[in-house]
Amino acid sequence: MNRPEFEYKAPPIKTSQFNTPVSFFRTVEDDGPEPGAGNTEQVFDCMCLAYEASNKDRAVLNVNEVKYGLTIKIWDTFGEYDPSTTDTAVLDDRRYLDVKGQPIIWDVISVAHDLENNRIVKIVLGVTR
Repeated sequence: MNRPEFEYKAPPIKTSQFNTPVSFFRTVEDDGPEPGAGNTEQVFDCMCLAYEASNKDRAVLNVNEVKYGLTIKIWDTFGEYDPSTTDTAVLDDRRYLDVKGQPIIWDVISVAHDLENNRIVKIVLGVTR
């Protein structure tokens, strides 16, 4: 008897879906004699797929007491850039501007690498301030 197989297949992700520019920033230590965090510098920019945080992502956001959040996916850079939870991100899109018209500075809350296919990195962003 032939039975259908019900194995889950993830929907394919196409390059054309990555249509929102994102820039990542990292704080670098100041070499001067004064204590302090230092300056922020842009470490990477690319195109991303941005969407509302899922229920699993919202659980992560609630633990970190985030006001509002967003999930993005970027192509895996294979070591060119490894996102860190100390980084910040800015999306270059009119939908991600604050009330003053300035870009929202998102904190990187969580980073999840695609360990099966090594293609995508899922990053959960949030605003805690």
